[in-house]
Amino acid sequence: MSIRRLFVLLFVAALFAMGVRETLDPDMWWHLRTGESILQHGIPRQDVFSFTVPHHAWVTHEWLAQVCMWLVYQAAGLPSLIVVFAALIALTYWLLYVTCEGRPFLAAFVVLLAAMASAIVWGARPQIFNLLLTALFVLILERVRRGQWPARWLWSLPLLTLLWANLHSGYLLGVVLVGTYAVGEAAQRLLWPRDARARPWRLIAQLSGVALVSFLAAALNPNGVALWTYPFETLSSPSMQAFIQEWHPPDFNLRIFWPFAALLGLGVLSFVFSPRRPTAAELLLFGGTAWAALTSARNVPLFAIIVTPIIVRHLLLALPGARLAVWAGGRQPEAPLPPRLR
Repeated sequence: MSIRRLFVLLFVAALFAMGVRETLDPDMWWHLRTGESILQHGIPRQDVFSFTVPHHAWVTHEWLAQVCMWLVYQAAGLPSLIVVFAALIALTYWLLYVTCEGRPFLAAFVVLLAAMASAIVWGARPQIFNLLLTALFVLILERVRRGQWPARWLWSLPLLTLLWANLHSGYLLGVVLVGTYAVGEAAQRLLWPRDARARPWRLIAQLSGVALVSFLAAALNPNGVALWTYPFETLSSPSMQAFIQEWHPPDFNLRIFWPFAALLGLGVLSFVFSPRRPTAAELLLFGGTAWAALTSARNVPLFAIIVTPIIVRHLLLALPGARLAVWAGGRQPEAPLPPRLR
């Protein structure tokens, strides 16, 4: 086994070890009971648990995640649930590592910082599927944008959105992510058409089409088109915003938010010292997710996953040749598109 492969193996093992933690999410037992109830009686349309608001309309947006959680718990108890979600966490940040240029060392360093920033929401909870699928979306979008994968890979995203919409209402993030890439690449093409990083209109049109089809695919769930508006109802709920702590802005007096502050600062510095200006898509992604994370701590992991490849890319550009050889094996970032995609 080469040193590089051993390093990656140890890195993933460290991510898994970080993900093994006591389950503190107060909703976990409710998720398990709901999963059991779905298997016994079907997907509920009304609240069957609350004494104070019986028969209240219920959009079961996490139904598939809850069924999976119950099956794992039923098979081997709470320890198995903790291990499975730790494995999902490790898979998420391994996908993020694979997405990044600058492997092995620089990418691993920034991904580890991103994982530390994201750990505030880790545990046995459906939200972990949001992180995993966000990382998978970023992998596909970045590989296609850099010309490493053919553009037809983009059409896997509507299928992933279909799965995501049945796991969690956070599917909307994937749709917005694809749309942001499309808008950013269009702006780059219009504002700096001679920039080698400007992508062809054909690719921009495909991104736009994929975003639309992904949004339509999200309606294929037990709640139908109600899931189109449900994320907005959650975001605009005064009670959820006021009484659920992770919806509050991050408090930098608490140590758990220091890795987020470090990642945010590292991102700004990478832009400052990079010899290339950020692309329009990079600015939209970094600025939009930073604003979301500073508004609500719940969005910090999404910021960390989405901006990590951008930060690594600009850090590589800022590194002198000798340091580049040490940190990234001499690999230059941002390879030009092959002729077939220009």
